Amino acid sequence: MFLIVITVLLIITIALFAVSKNYVVEKQKQETNLDFQKLQRNYLIVYCLACFSDWLQGPYVYSLYKQYGYNEGEIAILFITGTISNSLFGTITGALADIYGRKILCISYGILYSGCCLTKLFGNYHLLLVGRILGGISTSILYSAYDSWYINEHINYYKLPNEWLSNTFAKATFFNATLAIFAGILSYFLVSVLEFGPVAPFITAIPFLIITSSYVMILNEHYVNNSKSASTSVKTAVMLWITNKNIFTLSVVQSLYEGVMYLFIFIWTPALDILTPPLGLVFSSFMLALMIGSKLYSILLENNSLDSKKLLHLSTFLASFSFLICSLAISDIFNSYIPYTIMTCYIFFILYEVSIGIYLPSMTYLKSQVIPEKIRVTISNVIKIPSNIFICLALLWIRFNQENEKTNENIIFSIFIVCFIATSITLLFSKIFSKLYSETIIKSYESEI
Repeated sequence: MFLIVITVLLIITIALFAVSKNYVVEKQKQETNLDFQKLQRNYLIVYCLACFSDWLQGPYVYSLYKQYGYNEGEIAILFITGTISNSLFGTITGALADIYGRKILCISYGILYSGCCLTKLFGNYHLLLVGRILGGISTSILYSAYDSWYINEHINYYKLPNEWLSNTFAKATFFNATLAIFAGILSYFLVSVLEFGPVAPFITAIPFLIITSSYVMILNEHYVNNSKSASTSVKTAVMLWITNKNIFTLSVVQSLYEGVMYLFIFIWTPALDILTPPLGLVFSSFMLALMIGSKLYSILLENNSLDSKKLLHLSTFLASFSFLICSLAISDIFNSYIPYTIMTCYIFFILYEVSIGIYLPSMTYLKSQVIPEKIRVTISNVIKIPSNIFICLALLWIRFNQENEKTNENIIFSIFIVCFIATSITLLFSKIFSKLYSETIIKSYESEI
């Protein structure tokens, strides 16, 4: 069944790629601008390498902890540790990156994440906690420093048009998803075919992490040193986040949407467990769906069908709808034949991944338009704090229910409801942001006149 789904998704991806060739034509200036081509190529190489290392680990995090004998409550604490680390240390490292530049932080990513992977060799709970701390810091770097480095080079040094950012971020999402598919297949091959066990993908990721840091070392960074202290940078970021309506409303969308993404990483394995799925293949199907979403983003944007704001609306709607159906599917109302209801959830998990493929380039582009360059990394990490609080509360709730011997079905159903409510709020706030941002653009235009 899973191979059939992957085949269908692959056909859809190829069809969309053919459509994009016919109707999505890159501007001649983009094709002939050597600075843009070189900058984009360097960014895509290093970002995709960094993400590939992360994707290798994705399908088997939960499975590895299970193999070491830990229950859902103990696993939840491990995930919470990573989330808290992401908030606390991510904000500090982000501030340092805004002061001293982003290159050093990108180099640190490969070193810290390699340490995280090494801790997976041991079943010791305290070592695994240390690994989650290192992983939390690494994740905060991955989803802030690389983008910030590119945006600074693109806008401030090479003085390239802002509109070209969308082209790069759409390609990044597409190539990233392509590599994620290979990562899923490779991890499945290592774990299930060669039978090296769920620790194998983590060890395999280390060479790629080292290559990532090594490649960053040879890249140039044209960054003006910011003389502010780390504490001042954080205070400035917090004040701007609270007072700027565009940043605040967009951060609500990011916080809840990405909080749901994190919960989804935690919950999809136990949700599909009754089907005993090949985790690597399931992960690959999710990444194919993400590719479809990113390609839809490119087609709709380049043909002026929808702009990034409206595409953000679309992604949040698809996410909300997906979790609504999943909630209904496993509720007492429709829960008549378990394998059928779980397969329904799996299909709508795929739709949710399509929404992520649209969301990622939309959000990255919109943040590049509203967040000031000098505190870009700091504020990118600061606005993740509500998301991390949301995740921690959800995971603590899972641990509480585990200790009170609630069934996995009840826990999964409740998480689906939480995800539905959260994504519904993101849909509302994406519309609010769109209205506020449009008003800002109009006022800016009027003041220039």
